[in-house]
Amino acid sequence: MDKIQIGENAGIVWRALEGKDKLTIEELQAATNLDQSQVFTAIGWLAREDKISFNKENDIISVRLYQERYY
Repeated sequence: MDKIQIGENAGIVWRALEGKDKLTIEELQAATNLDQSQVFTAIGWLAREDKISFNKENDIISVRLYQERYY
């Protein structure tokens, strides 16, 4: 896997998250047809760009698109 493929996978993951509240890793795999390592590298790419946030409930990690909120 090279940087170009990781970037393309990041776009696939981003589009899968768009319009959703949050998705687990397993849900992302099902929604994108990417394998676990592809999902994890895509998540790393998006996290580095500060485009996603993480949530952990009952030992289940989910991700969502990061949205700044100004009050």
